[in-house]
Amino acid sequence: MEAPSQFKGLAIGVVLAAGMGKRMNSHLPKVAHLLFGKPLVIWAIESLIKADVKKLVVVISPAQKIVEQIIAERSFQENIQIKFAYQENPLGTGHAARCGVEVARHSFSKEIDENLNAKILIAYGDTPAVEGETFRDFLNYHSAQNHSFTVLAFLAKNPFGYGRILTDKNNNFLAIHEEKDCNDEEKKINLCNSGFLCANFSDIENILPQLKNDNSAKEFYLTDAPFISRSSGKKVGYMIGEDESEFLGINSQEQLAEMEIRFQKKYNTK
Repeated sequence: MEAPSQFKGLAIGVVLAAGMGKRMNSHLPKVAHLLFGKPLVIWAIESLIKADVKKLVVVISPAQKIVEQIIAERSFQENIQIKFAYQENPLGTGHAARCGVEVARHSFSKEIDENLNAKILIAYGDTPAVEGETFRDFLNYHSAQNHSFTVLAFLAKNPFGYGRILTDKNNNFLAIHEEKDCNDEEKKINLCNSGFLCANFSDIENILPQLKNDNSAKEFYLTDAPFISRSSGKKVGYMIGEDESEFLGINSQEQLAEMEIRFQKKYNTK
């Protein structure tokens, strides 16, 4: 398979980090918890930086000043620009992404206007194991395929709990269905959504205001954005990540402890 062309344009990372993480049973925001000596959100930011993403927006709750402080006190290269977006109310991933994209537009407007092919990479502050190389491959693939949106997918050994990626007979992207919305046949699908998303800036800026919250949780789901884009005639696809373990999110102290063991094995052997 021919390697995708190297992405050379403007890529802005939007890190969703506003969740309080009640299952952590801690006074700390979830992304402020330490993993192998470093806050979760810092792992996420540094992976994006390794993929040459130099402009970032971190979406936090206004109540999470400690997260802002952790990032502000961290030493990054001088050419790295990090801004903050505040999600006043927890209205879902789609709403959080919209908060981040709006701040990106405000903060980096000149660069966006000068780069007509500017991209947005949506990442997560509680998912620390994604390699910078994976993000770089993701940006390259999205750009080479001329997609409007590209979903980062993986093949799950046990897909229970994950959103499933629905495809047609030619394996073209159709939609993402969450576990609770899947019928019995769809639950057998092991092509799963990691949550990570790459999009053309102009497309995601146009699509996010179109999201609806007509669901039981009354939330705006980011997973609806690729479907809306495809329905409007845009080209939408997915890239399959090689290592399922990269996409494990941290939602409990038990999962944090398991990831700590993984990181100890990984980094102590280097």
